[in-house]
Amino acid sequence: MAEVVLDPIPFLNGGGSIGDPAVWNARWVHAGGDAVHHTALVRAVRDASGHLTSLRGVLRNPSGDQAETQAALRASEERLRRALEAAQNGIMLVDRDGSLIFVNRALRRLLGYGREVPMHLNEVAAPERLDQLTGLVASRAWADVGGGLFETGLRHRDGSTIEAEIALAALREEDGTVVLIEVHDLTESRRASDAIRQMADYDRLTGLPSRDLFDRHVQRAILDARQTQACVAVILLDLDRFKLVNDTLGHASGDRLLKAVAERLHQYLPSPHIVARFGGDEFLVLAPQLPVPAAAEGVARRVLQALSEPFPHEGRLLKVAASAGVALFPQHAEDPEALIRIADGAIHLAKDDGGDCFRLGTGIDSASARDRLSLEADLREAVTQHAFEVYYQPQVDPMSNELCGMEALLRWRHPGRGSVPPSDFIPLLEETGLIVPVGEWVLEQSCQQMQTWITDGFRPVRMAVNLSPRQLMVPDLGRVVRGILDHTGLSPELLELELTETTASLTMDAVIEVLHELHAIGITTAIDDFGIGHSWLSRLRQFPVQTLKVDRSFISGIDQSPGDRAIVEAVVALGHVLGLTVVAEGVETERHIDLVRELGCDLAQGYYYSPAVSALAMADMMRLGTTYSQAA
Repeated sequence: MAEVVLDPIPFLNGGGSIGDPAVWNARWVHAGGDAVHHTALVRAVRDASGHLTSLRGVLRNPSGDQAETQAALRASEERLRRALEAAQNGIMLVDRDGSLIFVNRALRRLLGYGREVPMHLNEVAAPERLDQLTGLVASRAWADVGGGLFETGLRHRDGSTIEAEIALAALREEDGTVVLIEVHDLTESRRASDAIRQMADYDRLTGLPSRDLFDRHVQRAILDARQTQACVAVILLDLDRFKLVNDTLGHASGDRLLKAVAERLHQYLPSPHIVARFGGDEFLVLAPQLPVPAAAEGVARRVLQALSEPFPHEGRLLKVAASAGVALFPQHAEDPEALIRIADGAIHLAKDDGGDCFRLGTGIDSASARDRLSLEADLREAVTQHAFEVYYQPQVDPMSNELCGMEALLRWRHPGRGSVPPSDFIPLLEETGLIVPVGEWVLEQSCQQMQTWITDGFRPVRMAVNLSPRQLMVPDLGRVVRGILDHTGLSPELLELELTETTASLTMDAVIEVLHELHAIGITTAIDDFGIGHSWLSRLRQFPVQTLKVDRSFISGIDQSPGDRAIVEAVVALGHVLGLTVVAEGVETERHIDLVRELGCDLAQGYYYSPAVSALAMADMMRLGTTYSQAA
């Protein structure tokens, strides 16, 4: 800009007039001869009489203003371009004929473009969605309400279709309207939605249908069966002693076994059967469109047969057994929940019969299942409240009738049910895992009681306490036992831990390691229920055990069955050859005791001498130095 002073005469001679002030647009000739249009803001200068003497003003250089404006415009456009390029979502600017004015980096990357850039909408729209996109851009019906949101398909450079959500906005320009389209890729969200549905409908570990999806299959099968007068079977399958696999081999091995079971069941039960995972080590089988109820038994047998062959597992064969409960529509119930509940009740009947079998449910088994659930809830409360008692059953020398030891046995007196048989609640403790804290409590109570008797002046005798397979696999079991002995003050030589025959289903190397650890403390160990299986025989010499307890089922028949007598005689001979003490359990009659003496059993235990009694009654027995039977 420059200040100028002008003679007004040339301007006035042209017939013009001067306002005060005024803007003049005129063609100016520079000294170099170039003619340029300038704008001047001028003001009249007058003398004292008011005559116009000159014009004074400011001359603007339009070329400089234009350069500044253009530079500012270019900077603004660059900032906008950078902002659009940096956007996380894809963005394109489309003019009214479908040409792409701008495509940002995110959209180019989404569509598989590098340096080459698509030029028209028909290059980026999926063929089946091109009419939709071009129609949206052309109609602009959404523009009056401030924008639109639509799902569409875009074409990747490789020809595949990308599902996308687009938002449209109108940008007004002098020569028409440019449409800004923001693109949000729906691939990940759709994949996430599919994954969520997969998680809800299918078990993550086995890939089998979940309980919810299974219920929907059952509902569909029931609807079909109503029309065809067919039957529908729901089979609940529970792996026997699977918890021992987890405890001994680890959860990773347990998971691999569950996957193998799922694959085996799926292989043996093709469509239209449905195999689902119920949870834990339980599976569900749906057998639809059965012509008669008896056909369900065939399916159940096929299920158990599927698991009869051993499973290859970490270089060895692992035997798996199962119990199954069968419920039928319409015979037992008419909805999935009730059918599963009845099948669950039938499973417990199968387990009570020794497992590895199936049982049919009845219409009243649901009440049995509810009663079992109620008992389990009460049992958990009893654990919390320490509502159990420890009773003691004497072990006696059959030759001298001398009290030589005793076995601690758990008892539960329910406030409403009265005395609950151990056969009813001990399996529940095992299944729920509560046997671990309860077993530890029994061990401490028994050790404390024996030490109290010793302090009171009674002769020390050995205290035998049962150790379940689950307890045997407790980490640092030796440390736990040693801590109880230290706390109670009982000498280790006065404690004997009894292992049941089912312990043989554990990994033998792990069992031997634990037994050696207990033996190092000074504790003796016994094998309970010996004779009902053969699992111990092959490894018996490797175990640091001191006692064999002959199962009561052989003692009860010893006076009538030559076979039972022969088994007891063999067990006694085997035990004595190995230097072990042999205890006869279940001695109830005079004849039993005579035969036990004849066969050479070292100790006898049973109702002939005394049932399990309270600590107070046992103290009386110890005071007399004999058993109830002998005292009478």
